[in-house]
Amino acid sequence: MARIRAISFDLDDTLWPSRPVLESAERVFQQKALELAPKLAEHYPAEALREHRLALLKQQPALRHQISEWRRLSLELALRDCGYGEQSPEIAAEVFTHFIAARQNVQLFQHVEEVLRTLSERFLLVSLTNGNADLRMHPCSRHFHACIKAEDIGISKPDPAAFHAALAAAGCAKGELLHIGDHPRDDIDGAQGAGLTSIQALMPGIGREKHTGAHGHFADWRELPTLIEQVENTR
Repeated sequence: MARIRAISFDLDDTLWPSRPVLESAERVFQQKALELAPKLAEHYPAEALREHRLALLKQQPALRHQISEWRRLSLELALRDCGYGEQSPEIAAEVFTHFIAARQNVQLFQHVEEVLRTLSERFLLVSLTNGNADLRMHPCSRHFHACIKAEDIGISKPDPAAFHAALAAAGCAKGELLHIGDHPRDDIDGAQGAGLTSIQALMPGIGREKHTGAHGHFADWRELPTLIEQVENTR
C-alpha cells in the first residue's frame, strides 16, 4: 500500500475543545442581538431563537452545509418577525460579525502546536471541518498546506465528497491520506466511506464514544506521531 503523504485534521474537539468557545460566542451573539434589536427578546428569547434556527433548517436542509449563513439568515427572519423590516439584514450581519469573531477564540489542547510542527515536517497537513472556525486566523495554520470548511465547498462530512476535497487539496491518492478526527460518524465513518485510513481523537472532557473501526485512538497529542508510525507499519 502507498505510504502516507498527507494528513487531514478535523478541528473542533480534535485540535481544541469546542464547547467553551461556542458557549462564549453564543453569549456574544445574544448580547449583541439584544443591544441592536431590543424587541427581539419579547418574541425570541435564547431558546426560542435556537428553535427558530432548527425550524429553518428543516425548511432548507441545504443550510447544514452553510452554517454561517444558516445562523445569519435565521436571525434576519426573526428580526423581520419582530418588525425591523429593511433594517433586518444589516442588524443580522453586524450581530454575526461579532459572533464569528468570538468563534475564533479557541484554546488548543496541550501539545497540539508542537506535534503539528513535527508532523508538518513529514506530511502535508490539511484541515477539514464542518464548523465555521477559520483555522487561517490562528498561528497553527502555518503548519497546514490547506484549510477546508464545509461552507466553502458546499458539502459536509461524512459525505465522501468532503474527503475527496481534502485529497484534491493535498494532491494525493486515497491510500496516501490519513484522516484524524473525533466524531464517530462524521470523521471515522466518513473516512471509511471515502476509503481512507483514520485515527480517532478521544480528548479528555469531550466524551466521544470510541469507534472500533478507527485504525487507532489517542487521548494525548504526544501519542500521535508514534501512533501514525504504527498505522503506517500495519497497513
